[in-house]
Amino acid sequence: MEFAQKVKEAVDTFVSESKTGIKELRYTAESTLKNVISEAQDELEVQKSNFKANADRIQAKLKGPFDLAKVQADVQEEVNILLGQVKNSYGRNAERVKNLVNTAESKVENLAEEVKADVKKAAKATKEKVSK
Repeated sequence: MEFAQKVKEAVDTFVSESKTGIKELRYTAESTLKNVISEAQDELEVQKSNFKANADRIQAKLKGPFDLAKVQADVQEEVNILLGQVKNSYGRNAERVKNLVNTAESKVENLAEEVKADVKKAAKATKEKVSK
């Protein structure tokens, strides 16, 4: 009976520690998802602001006399502005995604190491209890 009780205690400890690890992993995943959503909302606001500024600038250019040189200059300027915004947005978002992925990866790796340590500890405790 004593052996069965020791095995049951070891299994209960392992299950409890595993549940804690899973809860931490779930929290990490949820936290990462919330961060991604928040970053996406921030980027959406930036893009809305850029869109409004672009629309206002284009509307201002549509007023007044037109000639080929003015139209070409305006189109070239808009292309340059658009390219600058795309590069800026890509750089900003690539860094955001990289940071989010690195943070999540680090948390998952740490949690995996903790779970491995808990498994080893539980296995050792089980062996000790069994051999007593």
